[in-house]
Amino acid sequence: MDQQPRKLGIREYVSMAILMVGAKGTEDTPTILYKAVQNALWMIPILAAVIFVIPLHLLLKTLSLYPGKDLFSVIRKLFGKSIGFFVCLLIFLLCSMGISFDSRSYTNIIWTYYFPTTPILVLFAMLMTICAYGAKKGIQHIGSVSYLVIFYTVVALYIALLLSTQSGTIRAIFPILGPGPLKILKDSYLGLSLFIDFFLFTIFIPFVSSGRDFRKGTWLAFIFITVQITLIVLTYLCMFDTSLGTIGYPFHTLIRFISLGSYLPNVEILFFIIWLMSAFIRFTAFLYINGMMFGLLFKIKEFDYIIPALAVIYLLIGSIPESTIVVSQIKMFTSSAAGPVFITISVMLWITAKLRGEFKHAKKRSSM
Repeated sequence: MDQQPRKLGIREYVSMAILMVGAKGTEDTPTILYKAVQNALWMIPILAAVIFVIPLHLLLKTLSLYPGKDLFSVIRKLFGKSIGFFVCLLIFLLCSMGISFDSRSYTNIIWTYYFPTTPILVLFAMLMTICAYGAKKGIQHIGSVSYLVIFYTVVALYIALLLSTQSGTIRAIFPILGPGPLKILKDSYLGLSLFIDFFLFTIFIPFVSSGRDFRKGTWLAFIFITVQITLIVLTYLCMFDTSLGTIGYPFHTLIRFISLGSYLPNVEILFFIIWLMSAFIRFTAFLYINGMMFGLLFKIKEFDYIIPALAVIYLLIGSIPESTIVVSQIKMFTSSAAGPVFITISVMLWITAKLRGEFKHAKKRSSM
């Protein structure tokens, strides 16, 4: 007799969300944001979270009308088959561009700091091969591994931040408003790229134990990530000050300053291994999301078989730019574009459901 696959519990889902979103504080995103708002960088995660919380609430409210339904199914139901297909296709294409250049960015980090003599293409291929293998194992395995490593990853991160404070100064955040309040508000939309993954997590709804656990886990991870990324970028500011704008990957520069006495002067390899595990989990989950999106778009039930093909396509796309600067620019452009698009879709879904009376119908069903 066939058994139903085990669903994700709230612990596995929250662990996976924290690892996937929290990793953005350890790549080149903080440097890109610093160039826009300078020493007011630490405000951007908070302002972006305040902006994003409303569309996220509306999206979760709308999806709660359809228990057990994923994002794509709800989009097609509310927008219709034709419009819904093109909206879902837009989401898939944005995510495909995102994972192509995001994974290439992580490959650049590995190549720059740890394996400079190894060809980038070889490192990139190894990263995508491992992630494709993990994605084929299924979301339940990804969630279980996430839960196993979340404690060590978070503890290692905060140890690194704590040890780096001995070389930093809090005076680096002054003047506290940086280039001015208008400039901060104008560029705060760039920070939406930090949280757009929460929009994509709604694909996981059918795999989470209950809709209530999904919503609760989403808000727990959202609050935790907001605080964590704020602390990360604040640490970067205090340690690097104005030179942060010239450092491509501040986290990996930071851990090179860390030492545990004269007997352990170079401990960055320990932090690198833990960071690498979280990177594997991040792109493994994203490959699974994109594979599931492709399956929902073209009605392919056994979508796990196309995951290796998608990994090869993303490898080829991400390998096109030769310059690491171009990779960062394309990656940030894609993320910046995805933020407003995903927010617009979330709000439009809520408005459409409201106009169609879906909330009234749900209220009547619950009262019966």
